[in-house]
Amino acid sequence: MTTQIAPRTRMSTRGLAIAASTAVAAGLLLVLLLVRLLQAGNVASSVPQFPLLGHPAPNFTVSVWNALGTGTQQSVSLASYAGHPRVVNFWASWCTPCADEQPNINAAWQKYKAQGVEFIGVAFNDKQADGQAYLHQQGVTYPAGQPTSDTVAVDYSVTGPPETVFINREGVVVDKITGPIDDGTLAQEIQKILK
Repeated sequence: MTTQIAPRTRMSTRGLAIAASTAVAAGLLLVLLLVRLLQAGNVASSVPQFPLLGHPAPNFTVSVWNALGTGTQQSVSLASYAGHPRVVNFWASWCTPCADEQPNINAAWQKYKAQGVEFIGVAFNDKQADGQAYLHQQGVTYPAGQPTSDTVAVDYSVTGPPETVFINREGVVVDKITGPIDDGTLAQEIQKILK
């Protein structure tokens, strides 16, 4: 018995041309897709996440809770610190991450106030008695309290505390950190607004 081997079939020239064209077209589509993905990534990374970045910070006034009854300033506005770098921290007495970050913010306030950096604490959906107790317990000495307008959280796109906004000497928003801030990040952000 002899085994027969099937003859090899050859692809026609036309078939080879079609296969080559298909491979080239697929390759070009893949390259085009990669280029478009890179472009989309560049566009997405160049769009600021916080609409106030690079824009003047909206003014607001805070009824100061940690000075009431002491004969010191009863309210403070962001505009009263014109010409100074400013750190605005949105906090709440019921916010555990706020309490976790507060020692970092207190330390930064003590370190940078001699360089003209002003800090303002803005209570977010808090009650005065609870807020005052929190400020006392945490040893907050920079002005902090409730905003006199209901629009401050909206103006600063605050979704929940803690959130910290950094404003340079010209009154322009330089950055915003959402969530608790560590001392290293806080120092880096303050260096940006000191320039």
